[in-house]
Amino acid sequence: YSRQILTQNATNSWNAWLNNAVMGTGVWVKTVHRVANEHIEKQLRQATSSDAYYGSLQSCYSNIQTFFNELTGNALSDAMNSFWDSMNDFSANVENIPTRVTVLKEAESMVSRFNRLGEQLTRERIAVNEQVEESIGNINNLLTQIAQLNRNIVNTELGGFNGLMANDLRDQRGEAIKELYSYMDIDVVEEKNGSSIISLHGRTLVYFDQVHEIQTEQVLSDDMQVVNPVFGDDRYPLQPGDGQLAAQMELRDEIIKGYKDDLDSLAGKFIWEFNRAYSQGRGLESFAKITSLTAPLNPADTLDKLRYGDKIPAGTFQIVNGNFEIVIQNRNNPGLDQTVNIHVDLDGREPPDGDPDMILWDPDDPGASHSLINRMQTALDEALPGVFKVTIDNQFHVSIESASEDYGFAFGNDTSGVLAALGINVLFTGHNSLSMGVNQSLFESPALMAGARSFSAGDNAGVNALLAVRDAKVFAAAGMTLDEFYQSMTGRLGSEFNRTNDLKYMHEDILQQMFVQRESLSGVNEEEETAKLIAYQRAFQSAAKFISTVDVLYETLLNM
Repeated sequence: YSRQILTQNATNSWNAWLNNAVMGTGVWVKTVHRVANEHIEKQLRQATSSDAYYGSLQSCYSNIQTFFNELTGNALSDAMNSFWDSMNDFSANVENIPTRVTVLKEAESMVSRFNRLGEQLTRERIAVNEQVEESIGNINNLLTQIAQLNRNIVNTELGGFNGLMANDLRDQRGEAIKELYSYMDIDVVEEKNGSSIISLHGRTLVYFDQVHEIQTEQVLSDDMQVVNPVFGDDRYPLQPGDGQLAAQMELRDEIIKGYKDDLDSLAGKFIWEFNRAYSQGRGLESFAKITSLTAPLNPADTLDKLRYGDKIPAGTFQIVNGNFEIVIQNRNNPGLDQTVNIHVDLDGREPPDGDPDMILWDPDDPGASHSLINRMQTALDEALPGVFKVTIDNQFHVSIESASEDYGFAFGNDTSGVLAALGINVLFTGHNSLSMGVNQSLFESPALMAGARSFSAGDNAGVNALLAVRDAKVFAAAGMTLDEFYQSMTGRLGSEFNRTNDLKYMHEDILQQMFVQRESLSGVNEEEETAKLIAYQRAFQSAAKFISTVDVLYETLLNM
């Protein structure tokens, strides 16, 4: 409540003609004045808005830091380091099965950390989206409350004509307006009749007792339905400017989403670059059969335009013009191994200047010569007729199978990326932090895990090629390695968290100063009010004593 001051005026005096004197007749209450300074009130409201904005940011940044968990030894960076350490052991013990199993377990542990961090960021974004919806509901309730108070104030004060001031109602409205400021940066104008007009960026939200409620619209953002505030009149997007709602929308649409996007970029780049190097390697044994783990939506698209699912962004697995090798192993006579080269034609030239760009397979033209399925089958038949079969199932997974126990196969150099894109001979599955996984078939047959580039005993060239991925500047635009990219994420998070903390504490101090300044003027001081009560009590006691004395005097005179 604001401090109130009683304004008193003297009543008309009584002229006593007989003794040539003027006698006072007391006082009457003119107004009960509410002590408030609109400039200070506005500063306090704006400070409340900024404090609420940075408070929301601070709370969420704290959660994000907890998710990354960099100071506990259980962070993603620790899991990545453990995985690369196991790869170093693998390089030194390339033929050791337990070492291979350790690599797979460390890979699974790292993937689990990617998954968990992605899930935490996703859940946090969902929670903030729910806060946005809740804030919009609270804002509409406050707008309705302010409109009702406007009507009550105007009705009580009669537009200022009766001299009355609805002080308590004005205090209630002031608190409602201050709370509204904590959600967004509104403008407040008080009319002469006592009503307050509430607007945002020139758009009226409350006029007298009329409310223009904020409405919501659902928008798809990264496979997530988010709630956005819009003006109810024309559904124009609402920008809060400051306060909790502004912070919540920024957190949901920029900050949390930004860290999730960066994490997905890291996971996607890790999957793609590692699998590209891994798919060109060989295990201790050759394959008898292998089936691709990734299937396109439409196999008739050219290979460079394949789409792999509604939730997988286009271009995630980019196949380019190049070649890849299928190595046929003669298990009875290693000296008779053969290498089949498959050209992936994606040069963009069409007949008569060149051959059509390659597709995976055309259901309407199964025998098309520019189909990868048919091209592989033809090349394998030319090398060893009738031994290998290349097929595609009704979900468009590609399979290669040897019909003879005497012959197995592996893969060699791939400059096209087709093996990694289709998930043929890969270690990791998925495309981002949430979908990332480990090829489970390798747990059943760890000997098939690719660590070599030949069938020679002790060959660890494949592992060394994989270790080189760690030091490669795979984020070419930023010139960073996988580790450097992650370190830049966590470093930026720490910097932004500290900056937000500093700003929060600064605006908290400003709010406290504004509150103290307001209270020094408008605050109700118990000691001051007590002193006034005592003064009024003493005045009453004096008047009562005077009346009592006069009463005794008259009674004495009457009894004489």
